[in-house]
Amino acid sequence: MDGKGFAKLAKDTKLIDKKLTATLADIHDYCGHGQTTMDGKGFAKLAKDTKLIDKKLTATDVDLTFNKIKERTARRITFDQFLTGLEQFAAKKQVDVGAVQSSVAASQGPILRGTAAKNVRLHDDTSTYTGVYAQGGPSNVDEDTSLNNLLDRSDADVRGVKTGGAASVAAVTHGVAGIHLVEESKGTARPAAKKGKKKAGGAAASESAAQSAPASSLEQVFTTYAAGREMDGKTFAKLCKDCKLINKVCTNTDIDLIFARNKERTARKITYQQFVACVTDVAKKRGETFEADSEKILAKGGPVFSGTQAEAVRFHDDKDQYTGVLRMVAQAPLAAPVASETSLSCAIVLALTCAASNTDSKA
Repeated sequence: MDGKGFAKLAKDTKLIDKKLTATLADIHDYCGHGQTTMDGKGFAKLAKDTKLIDKKLTATDVDLTFNKIKERTARRITFDQFLTGLEQFAAKKQVDVGAVQSSVAASQGPILRGTAAKNVRLHDDTSTYTGVYAQGGPSNVDEDTSLNNLLDRSDADVRGVKTGGAASVAAVTHGVAGIHLVEESKGTARPAAKKGKKKAGGAAASESAAQSAPASSLEQVFTTYAAGREMDGKTFAKLCKDCKLINKVCTNTDIDLIFARNKERTARKITYQQFVACVTDVAKKRGETFEADSEKILAKGGPVFSGTQAEAVRFHDDKDQYTGVLRMVAQAPLAAPVASETSLSCAIVLALTCAASNTDSKA
């Protein structure tokens, strides 16, 4: 029996008054699908949706009322026990039972609530996309996805280097990523390595940084770093580091404390006015004026993005250092260009055959 049938049966048998007859179908929704009795969760949900819970009737009182009206070993209540619960609600709220029943009768069923997600800059702003997503994203409905369309069949030498002016695989790959490769000739002298500690990875590397143009106002720098109207603590620390405001007097810990002192208590970001207050506190901590630190920030203009560029590797770039099969492949003469997808495998087979024949002749 569904909720409407249950309401009609109750009306015909005159078990309840007219106020609750029309809404029994909605109250039945709180029992759950296929259920004719109500559990404690549905009972509390109904009290909350009908706004019966207040200072006099709290959520704890609703749970205690449910435990009083149900059977000792039961977990659900019947309709008669539900009406008894409404009477206890009225006694607790010190109002007439009809007022409580009217509130329940006005119910249209369970109220479903949800949380709306906020905007995510790196997801919603398509201008921040990188890689394949900056080109429109991947596709699985291409017309031709066979090897003929995926492989580069232009002429190449035994090592896969393109001949006849064709671009190499590395050049094409780095071109898509926006990286420009500059080849270094053997006659070019390498810059002398600076004395000091070696960097992580075991190989020396050089760092390069992209500088921004000077800004005209602090608000412009704030907007550039924050990419919006508010700035978080990580971005504020990076700004201080880029502008060289961190030293022995004003450390990274001091920057974090200044940020926490000027932001709102429950907030995680600061506005432009709070940013100006942070810069003022940084200047006081460093023993300088606000104008001096502002000039350093304006001169920087925007974020500094630094990266590590690997230097040449002797055992990879110098073919004279090759050993074993790779040495044979590098020194093997070619009569004509070979297709790129079969050149390397054929050359390796040829080198292994020559090595095997030389071993048999010695034996």
